[in-house]
Amino acid sequence: MRYNEFVDIIEKIKNKKVKGYLTTHTRIIFEGAIYHITQRAPGRELVFVEDSDYLKYLYILKKTTKKFNLDLYCFVLMPNHLHLLLKINKKNLSEAMKYLFQTYAIYFNNKYNRKGHVFCGRYRASLCNDDNYLLAASLYIHLNPYKAGLIQQYDDYRWSSLSLYAKRSKKTFVKFKEVLLMLNADIKKARQNYNKMLETSADIAGGNRIDAKSMSIFVDKVRRTTKRFFIKRSELDELIDKFHGKKRIVNLKEKKARKYLVQQLQASGYSRNEITDLLSITRKTLYNILNSG
Repeated sequence: MRYNEFVDIIEKIKNKKVKGYLTTHTRIIFEGAIYHITQRAPGRELVFVEDSDYLKYLYILKKTTKKFNLDLYCFVLMPNHLHLLLKINKKNLSEAMKYLFQTYAIYFNNKYNRKGHVFCGRYRASLCNDDNYLLAASLYIHLNPYKAGLIQQYDDYRWSSLSLYAKRSKKTFVKFKEVLLMLNADIKKARQNYNKMLETSADIAGGNRIDAKSMSIFVDKVRRTTKRFFIKRSELDELIDKFHGKKRIVNLKEKKARKYLVQQLQASGYSRNEITDLLSITRKTLYNILNSG
């Protein structure tokens, strides 16, 4: 790829003209970019052996986010690999990841009196340049232990940030609210939506491999299957509240607004039955709305 073409791609990505979940051989690094980071142990070796190893890694991870001004959105630590979803606020991804993985590797080798590589080569960094893919990537990360067969319930894994998304808030260095707020301005409602997304995504085949192609395929499946939750919630939530239970509307402007709401809900994957339940209207009323001028 020529330099001018590379610069052009970077500008398109920065301006959100290129969207999606992108994996690149030549890493595209810029301030404000969000990456899905993956790293693993060589072969069948382990990255984490005891609980204290997981705790040590989280301590180093927290230190790294502060030292390099990173926003960590979510994570999962598996016995032989890990996933991070983070934003860089300076052009320092390589330096931050070098510090993170080298610091842990030194700790691990010293603790277990071993030599050699703790991690398998260079970490992978996939750029997330679209909110829909960002949410889907977080689901992929959180479902990883369940898909790998480590747990029976997808929300029953200790070494991930899932409890912050699905259960309760607590003081943490993980910026989980920034992702949840994409679903709803009310954290409680956003968490309900996220749980529904988890439940839907848990049934999707695959999702337990960490090669770039498998991850990309699974994330895309999640994105399509849960598309109803990726809509811009703030605008539609206001309209849903406004028209909930209203069966007869005379004002022409309001009629058009309600029809727009129904069309957006349909485009986002809601069935007619779900729309009637959501708006508390009859099927006949819904039919009249869709066939109005």
